[in-house]
Amino acid sequence: MGRIDETVVVLVDALGIPTCFRWREKDYFVGNGVSRWFSRSEWWIGERAQKGIGSGALEVEMWRLKVVEGGVFDLLHNTPTGAWKLIRRFE
Repeated sequence: MGRIDETVVVLVDALGIPTCFRWREKDYFVGNGVSRWFSRSEWWIGERAQKGIGSGALEVEMWRLKVVEGGVFDLLHNTPTGAWKLIRRFE
């Protein structure tokens, strides 16, 4: 499946690692196989960063999650706003 780009609700553990997320009225529980990395935000879309705020404002947290129900999902976490988006689903 290609890019999805839909808002999701995510539950995290005490360390901030996703344990479950809800997409299209269905809950997905995270199993083994969690990867985290940082990527550049799509700065050309939406609001511009304030001048002088630094390059950290352009980074977003990315998570690749293997779920118990089967499948692998990429989620984007915008740490300043706390918003989560489902970016990709791999069958």
